[in-house]
Amino acid sequence: MTATTTPTTIYLCDDDEGVRSSIAFLLRQHDLQVVTYNSGPELLTALDGASATPRGIFILDVRMEPLSGLQVHDALIGRGLGDRMPMLFLSGHGDIPMAVSAMAKGAFSFIEKPYADDALVHLIHKALELEQQWHGRMARVDALRQLIDGLSRQQVRLMPMVAAGELNKTIAWKMELSVRTVEEHRRKIFDRLNVHSAAELATLLAEARTAGIAIPSFDANTPGV
Repeated sequence: MTATTTPTTIYLCDDDEGVRSSIAFLLRQHDLQVVTYNSGPELLTALDGASATPRGIFILDVRMEPLSGLQVHDALIGRGLGDRMPMLFLSGHGDIPMAVSAMAKGAFSFIEKPYADDALVHLIHKALELEQQWHGRMARVDALRQLIDGLSRQQVRLMPMVAAGELNKTIAWKMELSVRTVEEHRRKIFDRLNVHSAAELATLLAEARTAGIAIPSFDANTPGV
């Protein structure tokens, strides 16, 4: 199996030097980029000092000091990485409550030591593939947000009515604008968002709302700009 094409890093955090070294050696044998940390604070400090948002996955040992793997996981979620980078947990204790807690917070997988090398590498590739999917989806959302941010306030207020198939004269009456102004706004919205119909615009707005991008409904009491 080949590694993913986009450069990504495996962030391995385990306070057992033997485990850390053996996993790192295994992954490098499969042409995977891995960096190791002997504690949660060391990992978090490195991330806080990074110049860019990291790409890749985390492998965290459950039982570490001074921070457990679950505590590190919480800290990573707090840094906005919980929905960007899959988390894998290693445990030598088969602690089911910990596994349940980790999975409930979005962990990708929870595996027990000792583990089979092939199974671990396979699981890591699956996590990297998932990270690629997440990254692509978030890149799409970021691009969509930038496009919408480039519209005027009046155009944003007008979009839901265009998407709903309302006539230009109806929109003009509701917004107290001329039909010519509405037509121009419609043209600019379509050009900016690269859509060609009200149906395409409706699909795009649904995608934006699903992604958490705020698209206000028209309110006649809110003055246009």
